[in-house]
Amino acid sequence: MKAINLAQPWDIACVDLEKPVPGPGEALIKIKTAGICGSDIGAFRGTNGLVSYPRIIGHELAGIIESIPDDNPKGLKVGDKVIVDPYLYCGHCYPCSIGRTNCCTDLHVLGVHVDGGMAEYFCHPADMLVKMPEDMDWTLAAMAEPLTISLHGVHRGGLKAGEFCAIYGAGPIDSAEFWPVWLPRPTAPMPSSSIWCRSVWTLPRA
Repeated sequence: MKAINLAQPWDIACVDLEKPVPGPGEALIKIKTAGICGSDIGAFRGTNGLVSYPRIIGHELAGIIESIPDDNPKGLKVGDKVIVDPYLYCGHCYPCSIGRTNCCTDLHVLGVHVDGGMAEYFCHPADMLVKMPEDMDWTLAAMAEPLTISLHGVHRGGLKAGEFCAIYGAGPIDSAEFWPVWLPRPTAPMPSSSIWCRSVWTLPRA
C-alpha cells in the first residue's frame, strides 16, 4: 500500500508498505480522506518538537471499515463509514478518570507520537471510531477532528444563547467556530466583527 512517510524534517515521500494487520480490538480501515493539519506542516519543517521520526503523518482521517471484531462496543460493521478519533489515551490516569482524556499523562497522537493514517489502509482501536452519516461528504468527514477543537473552545468559553462572542483568526479551526455559534441558522448572513450566538452545540463528554 502507499503511505506518506517523513523520514526526517524536509524529507517526505510516498512509500510502499505492507498492508497492516489489525491487532486485538482493532479495525482495519480503508482510508478515503485525510486532512493536512498545521501540525503536519510543523512535522515536515521540524518545528513540532513533539514529533518523532521516521513518522507516517495524518490524524484527520475518515474511511470505510474492512474488518472489525464482531463484539466491538459500538456495534460497527464491515462497510460502515467512520471517522477516526486520533488521540490514544490510557483510560487509567487521573485526567482520564475525570473525563479529560485529552490531558492523559500517556497520550499518543496519531502522526506525532505514533504512526498516523495518511495511507491507503490503517488499523485503529474499534472503540475509537465514530460512524458517519451515510450522506456525509468525505471531505467534510476529514474536517471532523478540527471541528471538535472549535467545539471544545466554545464549551470552554461557556457560551450561552443570546451572548456575543469574538473569534480571532481566520484559519480552518477559527472559521469552523462560526458554525457551532451560528446554528440553527447556518444560511443566515454572518456579521463581520462579532457573532450573535443563537445556539451552542452540546456534545456528550468522553
